[in-house]
Amino acid sequence: MQSAVWVNFSDCRKSLLLFLSLVVSFPASFAQVPPAQTSSVKKSQPAQPKLTATQERGLRLLKAAEGEATGLAPDMRAFVLWRASYAYVPVDPKKAESLTLDAYLATQGIEDATDSDRCRASGSDGDIKSWIQERVLSEMIKKDRIAGVEGMLPQATEPVRSNITTELVQHFTSKKDLAHAQGLLAQLAETNHYPFFAAAELLNAMGPDRSADRMSIFSQALSNFEQHGSSGFDTRGDFGMFIERTWNHVPPAVVLEAIDKLLEEAKSKESHERLSMATDKGSVSLNSQYEMRIFQLLPVLEDLDKDKAESLLRDNAAMRERLTQFPKGMQSFSADGTMYSYGIGDDDSGGASQAAAKDQARQKEALFFEINRRMSAVERESEKDPQLAINDALMLPMQTQNASPRAVALLMVARNAEKRKPSVAKAALDEIMKFEEQLSPEQAKREDELPKIYFELGYPDDAKKALKVMLKAAEKLYEHDNDADDPNKSFKGTWPSADLWRKCVQEASKISSAYAEEITGEIPDPEIAASVKVAYAASLLGQTSGLAILVSDCRKNGSSYDFSQ
Repeated sequence: MQSAVWVNFSDCRKSLLLFLSLVVSFPASFAQVPPAQTSSVKKSQPAQPKLTATQERGLRLLKAAEGEATGLAPDMRAFVLWRASYAYVPVDPKKAESLTLDAYLATQGIEDATDSDRCRASGSDGDIKSWIQERVLSEMIKKDRIAGVEGMLPQATEPVRSNITTELVQHFTSKKDLAHAQGLLAQLAETNHYPFFAAAELLNAMGPDRSADRMSIFSQALSNFEQHGSSGFDTRGDFGMFIERTWNHVPPAVVLEAIDKLLEEAKSKESHERLSMATDKGSVSLNSQYEMRIFQLLPVLEDLDKDKAESLLRDNAAMRERLTQFPKGMQSFSADGTMYSYGIGDDDSGGASQAAAKDQARQKEALFFEINRRMSAVERESEKDPQLAINDALMLPMQTQNASPRAVALLMVARNAEKRKPSVAKAALDEIMKFEEQLSPEQAKREDELPKIYFELGYPDDAKKALKVMLKAAEKLYEHDNDADDPNKSFKGTWPSADLWRKCVQEASKISSAYAEEITGEIPDPEIAASVKVAYAASLLGQTSGLAILVSDCRKNGSSYDFSQ
C-alpha cells in the first residue's frame, strides 16, 4: 500500500515566492530608483498587447485545465502545471513564472522513486519527479537566475541536486568564474556519476598559470574512476573521454598512469560490447570494451610513450590497420554525420551457435548502415533534385522493426522541398499516404509531421486525412500502453499514445478549433486528456518554442525513451 504524502502547498509557495522575489525577480536597477521616481518607472512599462479571439479562447482553456489539475494525482498535476507554464509565456510571462513554481512545489507531493521499480528508478528518465524538477531548475540557469536555483536546490531529489550542480559547474565555467566552478565540482568528487565532461571543460578553461588547479581536477577525476570504475563505454562523458580532452594540460606521467588503469580495467572485464562507427570515409567495428579503449587512447600514447603504443599494437594487426586509416582514433568520428551502432551480446554458449549469432548481428549492422547511407544520399539529393530523391526514397524498404525508412525519407524530401518546390513536396507526402495505413502504430507515429506539412502547403483536406491516420495510430498505441499482460509502466503523461494525441490536437487546431476540441473530447483517458488540453491551449496562445517532451515505454523485457517536440 502506498503511503500518502501531504504538503501544504499554500505555505510553501508563499515562502518560496517571497524568497524568489528578493533574489530572482527584483530588478537591481529598480532598487536604485528614489521613491519619488517610482511612479514614472511604472508608467514607462509597455502595455500588454491585446489578445486575439483565438488567444482568449486558449487562455480560457488553459485556466480550465489548471482547475482540473487540482483533482489529478500529484505526478500528473505537476506535469500539467509544468506544461501550462510554457503555454503562458507568450501572453503572461509573470503567470508563467508563477506556475513554474507551482509545478516545482507540486513535485514535492510525488513519492520518491526507488531503484526497485526499474521503470521509474531514481534518477532515470522514468523518475518524473526528478525529471520535472531538473527541467525547472535548468531553465532558471539558462535565464541566469542562479540565486533562485541555489535556494530551491535543497528541496530537489538527490539525482537532481547532482545534475543541476553539474550544470552550475558548466555555467560558472562559461562565465569565467573558475574558482566558483571548481568549488562546485569538488562537491561531486565522490559521487557515482562524476561529471567528467564538465570537469574537462573546466580544466581546459584554465590557463598555464593555474597548473596546480589543473592537476587537482585531473587527480580528482582519476580518484573518482578508481573508486567507482566505469559502467560501460561512453564517448560523451566517461573517464576515457576526459583523458582524450585534457592529457596535454597535465604532466605526462600522470596521464600514463591514468591510461594504464583505464586499460587494465577494460581488459579485466568480460565484455560483449560491440561498437561500430561509420562516416563517408569508412567504418570501424570494435568488439570489446578493451578494443574501444585502445582505439580511443592509442593516439595519446603515441605522443607520450611510442614504445608502449607500439607494444600494444604489436600483436594486434587489426587495430594497427584501424588506426592507420583513422589516426585520431575516436576523434575521427566526432563530426556530424557519423553513424553509430552499439550493442551488448549475451550469448556465452560458444561454438557454432555463438558464431551464427555474431554473423547475424553483423548482417543486421551492415543493413542498418546501408539503409542509413541511402537515406543520407536521399537527403542530399532533396536539396538539388527532389524528384530524383523521391524516386530513390521509394526504393528503400517500407518497413524495418521500428520504423519505415521509405516514409522517413519521403518526409525528409517533403520537408526540404516545401519552400522551393511545393508540388514535389506534396507528391512526396502523397506517396506516404499510399502505404501509411499499412504501417504499425509505432512506425506511423514517426510520420507525425505529415498533417503539418500538408497544412502548410495549403491542403487542409489532405491534412485532415493524414490526421485521421494518426488518430487511429494513437488509439492503437493507447491499447498497447494499456496491454493487460504487459502494460506500459512509465508515467502516463509520457506514454507514446499521449504524445501522438497531443500532436494531433495541435495540428487539428490549425484546421478548426471545433475539430481540435472534438479530438480532445474523444480521448478515453481523462488524465491524458488534461495534458493534451494544455498543449491545445498552448497552440492557440501562439507558443511555438520547442519544448522537449519525454516519450517513454517501459515493460517486462525492456524500455525505450525518446524526446519529442
